Amino acid sequence: MLVGHDKQDGESTDHNVVKKNIICSSCDNNCLLEAEFVDGELKTFHPLNGPRSFCEKPFFWKDYRHHPDRILHPLKNVGKRGEQKWVQISWDQALDEIAERLQKIIDKYGAESVAYSTQPINTGDDQGMLRRFFNLLGTPNYMTGMNMCFGNTIQVHRCTYGNNQLADYSKAKCIVLLGHNPHRRNWASEANALEDALERGAKLIVLDPRTSENTRRAHLHLPLRYGTDAAMLLGFINIIIEEELYDKEFVDKYTVGFDQLRERVKEYPVDKVAEITGCDPDMIRQAARMYATSGGSIIPWGPIPDMQVNGTSAARCTAILISICGFLNKTEMLQYPDPDLVSCSVLELHGMLPMEQKLKQLGTEKYPLLTYKGYEMLREPNKKVFGKDWLNLFTSFMCNPASVFEAMRGEGPYPVKAFFALGSNALMCYVNQRGAFKGLMNQDLIVVQDHWLTPTAQLADYILPSDYYMERPALRNQDHSPAMNLQQQLFEPLGESRNMYDLLKGLADRMGLEDYFPWKTFKDVLDYRLQKTGKTYNDLKNNPTVLPSRGYDPFTEGFATPSGKIELYSSVFESLGLDPLPYYREPAQTPISNPELAKEYPLTMFVGVRDKALYLTNYRQIEGMRKHNPYPEAFVHPADAARAGVADGDWIWVETTHDRIMLKTLIDAEQPQGTIRIPHGWWMPELEPGLKTGLSGAMLFNDAMILPDDDWNTDREQGIPNLRGGLLAKIYKADQISK
Repeated sequence: MLVGHDKQDGESTDHNVVKKNIICSSCDNNCLLEAEFVDGELKTFHPLNGPRSFCEKPFFWKDYRHHPDRILHPLKNVGKRGEQKWVQISWDQALDEIAERLQKIIDKYGAESVAYSTQPINTGDDQGMLRRFFNLLGTPNYMTGMNMCFGNTIQVHRCTYGNNQLADYSKAKCIVLLGHNPHRRNWASEANALEDALERGAKLIVLDPRTSENTRRAHLHLPLRYGTDAAMLLGFINIIIEEELYDKEFVDKYTVGFDQLRERVKEYPVDKVAEITGCDPDMIRQAARMYATSGGSIIPWGPIPDMQVNGTSAARCTAILISICGFLNKTEMLQYPDPDLVSCSVLELHGMLPMEQKLKQLGTEKYPLLTYKGYEMLREPNKKVFGKDWLNLFTSFMCNPASVFEAMRGEGPYPVKAFFALGSNALMCYVNQRGAFKGLMNQDLIVVQDHWLTPTAQLADYILPSDYYMERPALRNQDHSPAMNLQQQLFEPLGESRNMYDLLKGLADRMGLEDYFPWKTFKDVLDYRLQKTGKTYNDLKNNPTVLPSRGYDPFTEGFATPSGKIELYSSVFESLGLDPLPYYREPAQTPISNPELAKEYPLTMFVGVRDKALYLTNYRQIEGMRKHNPYPEAFVHPADAARAGVADGDWIWVETTHDRIMLKTLIDAEQPQGTIRIPHGWWMPELEPGLKTGLSGAMLFNDAMILPDDDWNTDREQGIPNLRGGLLAKIYKADQISK
């Protein structure tokens, strides 16, 4: 382990107190914090977004940064794929060899044979450089786990009113949480905003099958059946229209498609919605009325409705509710690209990727909405309203991950033979993990940049050490949000850790693309983005948040949609052959749709319990965090546990029609009977790496093993896999495994 003090970059060690702002990248809430140094040593953190507390994750920075397992030097695997025969090499050797092997693959199979995966919300914002490099290389095959979480919702909202919207808790008089449960150990800054709103007297409606911290203080709790969020929201819309609680003037002036919407939601009378969701019809009416009449309501984004077979329809419903009640730019603020910055979308050089290559994007024909093809009708409206042909709202123009892994296995329209996982534990973060594993084993080149020997990295040819978020400057801004948050660099990177930009520039310089990467350092890229302001990063780095010089008024400037209005009936969907209105369909595997299968698999499964001390597949190395969640646990109702003959703490198999995983039983009376809730992202870094241990347990414990990517289990519009209701499972006792 490295020893010694962690002194702040560029500061003296005189007796003084120095404070620097950072954007905590420990999870996706990205809290703004103030780091306090005393005599040059980091001592503590304070919240910058209010007086309330935040979670414990940033306090484990030293355990993380100096962990003995952190990768600090480039590594090359000199054995077969999956053999753990690593040798340390130099960055120059790694980049030389990667560039040479990558070029050979492109020459043989075409540029589209390269695919890449990242997690943009946690990798320090690459400022458009990632897609710039791969667009210039000629591949359209970009993917991220945000394809099924947030990215899919943003795409639906931009088709409705031209961009994403952000709920403003400070103005809300009523808050609707769709299974979303912000609390102090996850989503801390949002939990603080919720707390402030409730103290001001805002009303709270929670739609959640379980009892949680927030259902206990809700004014209305609707314990709907897993996977029926879209049906509930369709019922809300029907009630609001039927009882004329919508904003008629707003609808007449700013929307199109209201008459078609009215006819569609008549198919969802409250009694039918009550039957589908399992909720009391009077409570459904009461909730819809409360939302519409409270004087300004919000539906904060949360991941629960996204990952359902009706995920796109649920997102359409939230956008429609916001619109017909007139809450857009009142309590739900429409976002826009910052006019004072050089746009990430511009830097990504999407225009340099030929249309021929764009149309090769995997999944385009089956699930076009989130792809380049799906964006075509939005190009002209974006240029007209925002002045940009290509407007990437964080996760736009993506391929379909299942289609990528098919091509990696040799089952697609063309082969994918080179794969880059940059800050992404890609094996574990999608679904059909066994299929993903087969695809990775079939690659000619795998490059990983990460902190750890993750299960994905265990299959790589090269692992390159990434800097830690406190070891780099950051400018957190994407085109879905006008606010710009800046982070000061606290430390120099340890070992030979480098920023993602260094990797991309190093490859670009070796592959004839050096003219497109003229910036010597990542900080130079930040300065380039700021040039229109007349400021540099150093000029602004003490300001945690910088707001744009002017706002955007869609009511006078227009909405970036084909009609120039809010599209309740989506012309983009219609052009792609998709249903232009939201709907509900019963998932293929429920006791209602498949009662015979439910006899063998009696539990309806909810996937994605967020362990309070962990985040996705990360932090299981950190002892102080892992002690709160030492093992992967399945939440099971006492009656279901008794029926299966398992006790609290027993190791069990959780089996679906796709595969099975091993978890520990957590008997929980608040888990609805007949259901099971399982966590996401489990592996055990303490197990030996390699194929013999199932890649440190990833092939034994991770939820993606039991989740299929078949069409019957995906959202029709975007191919989003169903994790949150409508997948049947059974449990049975497993042999005890050792610690």
